[in-house]
Amino acid sequence: MVQGSAFLQQVSAKQDADQFRTEHWQGSFAEYLDLVRERPEVTRTAYQRLYDMVIADGQYAVEGSKNMVRYKFFDDPHNNGADAIFGLTRTLMELVNVFKSAALGYGTER
Repeated sequence: MVQGSAFLQQVSAKQDADQFRTEHWQGSFAEYLDLVRERPEVTRTAYQRLYDMVIADGQYAVEGSKNMVRYKFFDDPHNNGADAIFGLTRTLMELVNVFKSAALGYGTER
């Protein structure tokens, strides 16, 4: 069994301070406003980011069905389909519609 100090050393060895600083911004409110002026996308909501992420990969019509589309994001193109989601096309369409509605500020209600 790993002792407490040995465990802490293992955890510490896996930490990357440079990566942490890159991913975690700190600054004053005035600096934040300057950042927003330079890059307005930093103010996007989680729903906006989720919707953008799904839409970025594109979509295609499902053969043999009316008005159904499949979002390529759920085919897992970035991992060669290893984590693709099958058989839930209609449900995934509804989920993406919730993301879209929330991203546009209309709420997630149906």
